Amino acid sequence: MRVSVYKDRYPTSFVVPRRSGHQINSRLFLPFDKLLNKLDGIAWMAPFHNADLVHAFNRVPIGERKYVISFESHLPRRFSIARDNAYTDWMTREISSRHCRRIIALSHYARNQFIDQTKDACTAEALKAKLLVRHPNVLMGPDVDPLAAELRDGRMDELVITFVGAHFARKGGCVAVKLAQKALQHNLPVRIQIVSSMTVGASVWTDPASEAFFKPYMDLLDLPNVTRFEGLPNGAVRQMLGRSHFGFLPTFSDTFGYSIIEAMAEHTPSIATPVQAIPEFVKDGLNGLMLPLDVDELGHWKQPVGVKHNEKAYEDFFADEIEKLADHALAAIRPYIGAPEKLLPLRRAARLTAEKMFSPAVSAAFYDPFYDRVASENPSTDPKNDPLDVSSPTISDIEDQLA
Repeated sequence: MRVSVYKDRYPTSFVVPRRSGHQINSRLFLPFDKLLNKLDGIAWMAPFHNADLVHAFNRVPIGERKYVISFESHLPRRFSIARDNAYTDWMTREISSRHCRRIIALSHYARNQFIDQTKDACTAEALKAKLLVRHPNVLMGPDVDPLAAELRDGRMDELVITFVGAHFARKGGCVAVKLAQKALQHNLPVRIQIVSSMTVGASVWTDPASEAFFKPYMDLLDLPNVTRFEGLPNGAVRQMLGRSHFGFLPTFSDTFGYSIIEAMAEHTPSIATPVQAIPEFVKDGLNGLMLPLDVDELGHWKQPVGVKHNEKAYEDFFADEIEKLADHALAAIRPYIGAPEKLLPLRRAARLTAEKMFSPAVSAAFYDPFYDRVASENPSTDPKNDPLDVSSPTISDIEDQLA
């Protein structure tokens, strides 16, 4: 069977099976936001790809006879469009149509977000009937934990924590450097590694608008226990995560948190916040550490109502959140400093989580028969989930298997 997918830099690779008995063809496509930023919810795949099925991601594929679509947070995507109009109505009708055979949320958070987003649509029940959850998949690192031998031998001169994220403030980079500062003040052997292009400010939806706000945090990059890397190949980042004691993603907004599951694939637990999808696969003290952050019922970080990001009140709020998270992070890591034996169970559980929830083998085992089922459906019938269209488990579902 031939399955066509979007040929992009990397996002689609997390969604479709990396190894499959079917022919997965990456096809060039036109993302319409290149023509007009507001049209980021649709795409046109190059013609004559002759596929049995299209597996789209985030963007609704225009003109396809039979497709499934995965999405990470919102569907249809309409981030720059405040009010319903003919275009947004059309997108909702399109994913409600018989051409769209399944809607695949990347997380249970995304599923809940989608149900909330479409609750007033006249097709809400039909949309729910073909909605399921399948988590992304990542390449697995080596079977052997690169730190296991030295941790068993009691070797751990310093606790190494690695932050990865282009959006430095949104993903928690400011928290990382504040943690480094606090560790120095308490004479604690903690090293913070930063992999980031340091994007901050008005272009990022969580950040204070003024880049001047971030100067004190940028200055902390010069601390003796901070090492910064501006850009590294993914393979090098993965190796760095495997040689770290913790990954670090105290994020304020993240549709999934790919760096956490990539760290897990390298045997490394992460320190995170309970934002959006993250509580589905990180449990405090089992396969990582969870820092407290005030979120709403959908998992979105609560921000002050009516305060604009260019106001000092928002800067003060953001700085206070950073300070509190850094204090919580310091308290969370203290029991693991100089106690390598405590890290080993977390590392084993992190790797097992990746194997059971995010491995290419798990993805292929679901998608290969799924593609067969969907491609064989009569396109004139109303689509709905088959009993075999099961959703991915959460950490609560597999917790007993990790003990």
